[in-house]
Amino acid sequence: MRKFTLLCIVMLAFAGFANAQTIEDFESIKMNGFDVGANGSVTVVANPDPTGINTSLTVGKMVRGADGQPWAGWYATIPTPVDVTANKYVHIKVWKPRISPVVFKYEGGGGNSGDVYSMNPQTLVNQWEELVFDMSVVSGEYVKIVLIPDFESPLTLTEDITLYFDDLYVNNDPSVGSAPAQVMENYEYIPLGIMTGGAEDLSYFQLIPNPDKSGVNLSDYVIKFHRDKDGVPWGGWYSGTQVDVTTNKYMHVKVWKPRISPIKFKIEAGAAGTLEVAATNAQTVVNGWADYVFDFSEKTGTYPTIVFLPDFEDPLTLTEDIDLYFDDVILNNDPNPITPPVQVINVDMSESGLAEGQQVFLSGALGGVYGTWNEPGTNANNEMFDLDGDKIYSISLALPDGVIAFKFFMGTGWGSGDPAPGGDRTYTVAGSCNITYKWGVDGLLGVPVNPLAGKVQMYPNPVSNKLQINTTAKVDRVIITSTLGQVVENIEMTSDNLSISTASLSNGMYFVTFVGNDGSKLTQKLMKN
Repeated sequence: MRKFTLLCIVMLAFAGFANAQTIEDFESIKMNGFDVGANGSVTVVANPDPTGINTSLTVGKMVRGADGQPWAGWYATIPTPVDVTANKYVHIKVWKPRISPVVFKYEGGGGNSGDVYSMNPQTLVNQWEELVFDMSVVSGEYVKIVLIPDFESPLTLTEDITLYFDDLYVNNDPSVGSAPAQVMENYEYIPLGIMTGGAEDLSYFQLIPNPDKSGVNLSDYVIKFHRDKDGVPWGGWYSGTQVDVTTNKYMHVKVWKPRISPIKFKIEAGAAGTLEVAATNAQTVVNGWADYVFDFSEKTGTYPTIVFLPDFEDPLTLTEDIDLYFDDVILNNDPNPITPPVQVINVDMSESGLAEGQQVFLSGALGGVYGTWNEPGTNANNEMFDLDGDKIYSISLALPDGVIAFKFFMGTGWGSGDPAPGGDRTYTVAGSCNITYKWGVDGLLGVPVNPLAGKVQMYPNPVSNKLQINTTAKVDRVIITSTLGQVVENIEMTSDNLSISTASLSNGMYFVTFVGNDGSKLTQKLMKN
């Protein structure tokens, strides 16, 4: 996992973020399970057996259903391509309750590797063992990987089983235990030292799937903080993770809390002295995600220890335990809280042969409400629309950062996919973006810089009775249209804030278009409940 990463942002969701330092986002590569059975799943969990060759904190877990297929497993699109020509060996640690074949694949435009079995067959059960795969059957760069960790054919299972995997890396050495040249995933995150108040304080941390993928936090995994009512006001965590506040002065943390209480962050042991500060933006949201900002502009230099206090009520008045969540610890030079990202994907259908009235869909490994390779026509969230008749179809998404794989389709079903060379398209999401492709043509046509991007806030979404618009750009007009292209609201915006009554709108999806005074347009999707 990434500990310190420079984010390459095509279109900034907020100013001053270009040199941001991601201290921790608690994410791993997105593993898309396939044919794992009705009760099957692929997740990240605490290492159930931190012994032998694998004492790491977290690992990948696959529940393998007895009703699954022999080839059950998962695939992922990794953020950094693997050059198989330079590093042809893949190393993976596995923990399995039975002996069975393990298969690894590379897939992509350069040709698929097909099923590659481990060079050293599995010999251990209920213990960690490293397997090595010789991938020299292909060459060049690949970003799509596939793991089939229990390839028994025909399948003889009579009950579901659970197996684990960890430390996926590549090098040019087939020896077990040889050093990585590139780590594809190790499922780890920064150490979190819990601060508790003694034996009666049973507070704990746990990495879990995001329980509320909405608003400013659409990521897959977060940290749960179970806060014991018998804890201490300063309950929270510390980490020996170095940060540099010389240039980047503002710490951001996303928090989900069931009550209003102070939130504090501290940097310790720097040459300029320790500093503990409260969030600059007071908590106003309960049971929802918000980004909190901490101002360290009075300090400079590096600090070897950071401390987070997400519920600093003193004296503590809890009468029962509570659960709260946090995610995305980011240091940047932007004092403004993060707003939800919007990704607009366009496809030019002018030379596609699209018939009158034929629909256009996007499908891929997108997650959330967009699903994982949902069949075109089965998910209304994935339909694209031509709002102005220029034969460029658009869709407005809300996706977390990371690599996505996707494809355009004409009409319903899988039969009419985009014939562009290279197969599935891939794109690295980093905040908001507006990107354009052309049907049948490989590569991006353009990445226009929209002057309204990151400067318009629209909330709540989904909306019930009133929609609030805030903007730091010069917006002249707000237009709301139905999915059929019918204009239901066309309102002049004369200030930086606007409230729109939505009580009369029918439930369903709408498009909200913001028109700048320079003619620029930004369209976002709105759901009415």
